Amino acid sequence: MLKFVKRAASSAAIVLALGAGASMAQDHEGKLVVYASHPSEMVDHFTEAFGKKYSIEVLTVKAGTGELLNRIKAEASRPEADILWGGFSDTGGSMPDLFEAYQSPELASIEPSMHDAKGYNTPFAASLMVIMANRDMVKPEDRPKTWKDLADPKWHGLVVHADPSKSSSSLAALNTWLMIYGRDDTGWQVVEEMTKNQNIVLKSSLVFQQVGRGEYPLGVTYEEAAFNYVLADEADIIYPEDGTLAQPEGMFIVKGSQNPNAAKLFADYLLSEEAQKDLVVNFPGRRPTRIGVAAHEKMVPLQDIKIIDYDADWAAANRADTLARMQKIILATQ
Repeated sequence: MLKFVKRAASSAAIVLALGAGASMAQDHEGKLVVYASHPSEMVDHFTEAFGKKYSIEVLTVKAGTGELLNRIKAEASRPEADILWGGFSDTGGSMPDLFEAYQSPELASIEPSMHDAKGYNTPFAASLMVIMANRDMVKPEDRPKTWKDLADPKWHGLVVHADPSKSSSSLAALNTWLMIYGRDDTGWQVVEEMTKNQNIVLKSSLVFQQVGRGEYPLGVTYEEAAFNYVLADEADIIYPEDGTLAQPEGMFIVKGSQNPNAAKLFADYLLSEEAQKDLVVNFPGRRPTRIGVAAHEKMVPLQDIKIIDYDADWAAANRADTLARMQKIILATQ
């Protein structure tokens, strides 16, 4: 059962903000409801900072992206959420009836490749899907080099991955595999062979936690989660030689939002130089999208990683069919 789990700052008074964003701050509603599937610590950090900065009461509901999308759909006639903060850029595009396009003035300072052509997403961070390897369990010479290597029988039952119907990052990985190996039966056959070796879990957070604890040697996860274990000298990141995606993470304004000005202000805030620098300092492994803000010094530069041409439009248009076919594979292999 979902419940409101966080209150950030008081809404007793609406205070005029000084400096950047002041004009918007003068007419915001004093309240913001955020449905979030990004990591709890990051959500709490930025909603609290935003609430204090603009004297806005922020309520958060935390769950998986798929669950939150279903909730927003069910509430479409009377929206409870102002923002969905989760998923990837194609998440909003897959359900355009649920979200409002918004072009933040801060986009002028964001890497053009991160912009959402349809205008739904606020591209506050870029994310990559990677293979995470427990350092004590996987010798360097034994590591998989490509995604397809995860289908090797030697890894049977030793790879943990989240259910794409519950996890937007897992769906992004699935789309990546199909874009690399083929969106037809050929690509799906590779996916099925990989899935035979996987243990499918219901939350993306379980993947990096279980690999980090040594319960599994390998996991398919997003870069930031794995990078924290790299800094702790407990795991390594494998960037597959056949490529991975580098896509902006999701932040969308709900259509019919009760607090649209506060929602737009939050979008502006996440793209601001202040928040982007804060992202790097407090959440190493997240790649900022703002021009001139560098990622953590220990992160592998993007130019040294093979990045695929990720078709976000195809991913959005085929979301339902992709998930349905993957569920059949999971039922057949698990």
